[in-house]
Amino acid sequence: MVIKFQKNEEWFTFYDSKGTLIERKTEVRFDPLTGETSRIVFDSGAAIVPPDYTEAAKQTIGVKCPFCPENLLHMTPVFPKEVAKDGRIFQGKAVVFPNLFPYSKHNGVVIFSDQHYIKLEQFTTELIMDAFLAAQTYIQNVKGTDPKAKYASINWNYLPYSGGSVLHPHIQAIVSESPTNYQTRSSNKLLEYSQDNDGIDFHYSLYHTEKNLGERWIGECGQVAWMHAFAPKSHNDFIAVFLQSHSIYDISEQDWADFARGLQAIFATLTEQGFASFNLALNVALDQEARQLVYAHLIPRITIGKLNTSDINVFQALQNEPLSFKTPEVVAAIARNNFQKL
Repeated sequence: MVIKFQKNEEWFTFYDSKGTLIERKTEVRFDPLTGETSRIVFDSGAAIVPPDYTEAAKQTIGVKCPFCPENLLHMTPVFPKEVAKDGRIFQGKAVVFPNLFPYSKHNGVVIFSDQHYIKLEQFTTELIMDAFLAAQTYIQNVKGTDPKAKYASINWNYLPYSGGSVLHPHIQAIVSESPTNYQTRSSNKLLEYSQDNDGIDFHYSLYHTEKNLGERWIGECGQVAWMHAFAPKSHNDFIAVFLQSHSIYDISEQDWADFARGLQAIFATLTEQGFASFNLALNVALDQEARQLVYAHLIPRITIGKLNTSDINVFQALQNEPLSFKTPEVVAAIARNNFQKL
């Protein structure tokens, strides 16, 4: 049960126009599972200004939005009856329907409620729990009708900075015959770790290691633990581990409620730093005999400077090298404080 946290420091030395020495550190960190590197780069300390979509919400609400109640039942498509007997799946205020522009063989869109614009601090435990429960039901229904379905994920692009094209809050439940590159890479590495460590799951080891170290440990709600990634994929990189769930069939309603409560603390942590938008991916096994724990990653999305420059440049897009202005241990301390308020 060995988790290695490896990093290298690189120093760039130069002078300002008056001859004063300047030193800037870049920290190259290696992902303890994949060995892939991330770079912690110099933070100028510039304030991050969160976007406010209040006016945009006024311009896109109601009859102008296909997900609002005025349009939902006559503008959104329906599933075959073997997937959803009523054409759509309902869970509390959440509704699941097919994506008109699917990313995969099976792709359900899950709206949280009839509320068109929900700010981070307005997401309740119930809203989050019901949306993920609805996504779970859809994935299970698909698996029951398609024996070729092997790979599943629940994905959330929140607000336009994240790539979200509709302001009305929603998540994507995706089931496919083919894995994504990330699913292939991580599955291979997780299997390799398990084989090298007497069947122990990597995230089980990570949970115990990070909890004992405390440096990037955040907290836990019920059977869902939270920590910050050692080699982050962005300026924050929060990891949630479902400690008793190995497949989509193992996740209980209480687990989703605990996950939702943890997300609320993470949302408070994002807000405290000036972040408002994020990407979340939760990969789940469809095999009821799976032995790897369910886990999720959440990273914030921003634009930079007065030109609203994208936070993804050639490093992330073509060099496959994530950058972070924020130090994981500092971010984890902020998040721990918010977990203590739950």
